Amino acid sequence: MSGHPFSLAIITDEVSQELDAVIAFAKEFHLDGIELRSLFGRAFKDLTPEDISLVAKAAADAGLTVCGCASPVFKCDLDSAADIAIHQDLFKRSVDKALALKSPMVRIFTFLRREAFTKRDHLLRAADEIAKLLPYAEQAGVKIGVENEASCLAGTGQETRTVMEHLPQHSSLGVVWDPCNVLYVEGQSDPVHSDFEAIRPWLAHVHVKDASREGERPAQTCIELGTGEIDFPSQMVLLKKTGYQGWISLETHWRTVALDAETQHLPAGYGFSANAEPASRICMAHLQSMVADLN
Repeated sequence: MSGHPFSLAIITDEVSQELDAVIAFAKEFHLDGIELRSLFGRAFKDLTPEDISLVAKAAADAGLTVCGCASPVFKCDLDSAADIAIHQDLFKRSVDKALALKSPMVRIFTFLRREAFTKRDHLLRAADEIAKLLPYAEQAGVKIGVENEASCLAGTGQETRTVMEHLPQHSSLGVVWDPCNVLYVEGQSDPVHSDFEAIRPWLAHVHVKDASREGERPAQTCIELGTGEIDFPSQMVLLKKTGYQGWISLETHWRTVALDAETQHLPAGYGFSANAEPASRICMAHLQSMVADLN
């Protein structure tokens, strides 16, 4: 798209598990790319070399960039050496897939959350494990995108900042900023007007979805983009003011036919993508309107 500084994308399974449908959606909305999570009924980590080749060719033929690879790396127990070893190998395989897709980024997490408010020591230990991935990413020329996620140790902006400050300050490391994920952490912080500033120096990628808290209780489910608690018009203005020229991926998570809680929070496969496209059509129109208003 033109007229604004961002590149817009859709996360694949927020449309369909069928590649042709995802490509058609991206072309109809004149998107710049797609972010690969699940397709063909398989999570990203389970996509075969044949799957990856199909996606790479279809995206290239459509003039679309695969802007990111949504791996589940380090959604595991910080105290499990066995799990960490498995996820280190999973990261290497994810980077190899990203290279085949000509994708610039692999998303990772910060280990499973343990309590309402994460201890600083746990955040620093998470950072130490993330740092071990850096040589492989640097050699491959792929960026590690550390996503703030409520089910993980770093869910808020400040928690994510603590992780990033402890990591080497390197061009191969950045933050996948999802303001909505902050709402799934207990509290009253304003993701756009407080948390965003905490992660801004490391901003590498943005996810967009919406929800609302009830008081200080964590949000329970996503809703139509623009109808929740996130001040997205201000977020877009702040992104533009800070000179951000990267990707914004729609991660709808809302459905016109409601998803059950387990499916919503474990996105992958046909169940998650059922009834996805109608909701994503509504939300993508809202997102495009928001960025158009910046002109």
